[in-house]
Amino acid sequence: MLKTRIPIHHKELSTEGIEMLPFKDLSQGPAMPHRDDHYMFILQQKGRSSWTIDFKQWPLEQVAVCFVAPGQVHQCLLNEHAKCWMLFVEPKLIPMEYRTTIDSFMYNRQVIELKIDHPVFALAEILYDFMQQGEKVFYQSILHAHINALIGQLTAAFVPQSQLYQSRSSHKYQLVTMFKSLIRQQFKEIKQVKYYAEQLHITPLYLNEVSKEITGFIASYWIQNEVLLEAQRLLFYTNMDIKEIAFSLGYEDHTYFSRFFKKNLGCTAGQFRQKNHYLSNYTHE
Repeated sequence: MLKTRIPIHHKELSTEGIEMLPFKDLSQGPAMPHRDDHYMFILQQKGRSSWTIDFKQWPLEQVAVCFVAPGQVHQCLLNEHAKCWMLFVEPKLIPMEYRTTIDSFMYNRQVIELKIDHPVFALAEILYDFMQQGEKVFYQSILHAHINALIGQLTAAFVPQSQLYQSRSSHKYQLVTMFKSLIRQQFKEIKQVKYYAEQLHITPLYLNEVSKEITGFIASYWIQNEVLLEAQRLLFYTNMDIKEIAFSLGYEDHTYFSRFFKKNLGCTAGQFRQKNHYLSNYTHE
């Protein structure tokens, strides 16, 4: 069956923008890979599970937590008696300082191990119990306070020991954070460093310098990375032809897109699809 888009779970949360479910056992079998328009946090207390997030497999062993950011394609691959909390939160309900920190760990640090007595598990239970009690006086304010406390503890847990004393409020760090946020919003339309620099009211040279200093890579790397990741998602999870994918990513010349893909990934888009094509292994409704 022709499949031209990756399923996205859109506006499926309650009016509060928060859902929380306790799972003694995750549902069996591989769920359909999809995106969400909200954050998903997996707080595993025992057992084993394994998840793919944007082509990378992340195992959760015993006590561990995981996050999936909006737009990331994910799927549960394995469940061995996993007991966990599943927390779904709209981005607007997560304080910016927490959200930008979480997003900085996308692709390279989406699962961490914790001890069973870590505060996130106690806070999760308190939050769930509060939500089960239903509406009451100051419900919204208390609910948001619980979410802030839980997400704050969770975010802090993801920060490596080596970064504990790195200032996340510095001007340079904030610039890079805003730059990467703009890329995720506009990479299909804008691929030139100078246009992002203009939006940030700085020069392209300074944006490259700051990006290199904070992340280790110049600005163009992050733009290309976002384009290539989305291209791989579409090649892997849909059967759109390569011309359609190129156009959907903002390339009027599909041959230029093909050269760009091969130069950066070492294989053509067709070769990548032939090797990895998800639709050849699964039947879609």
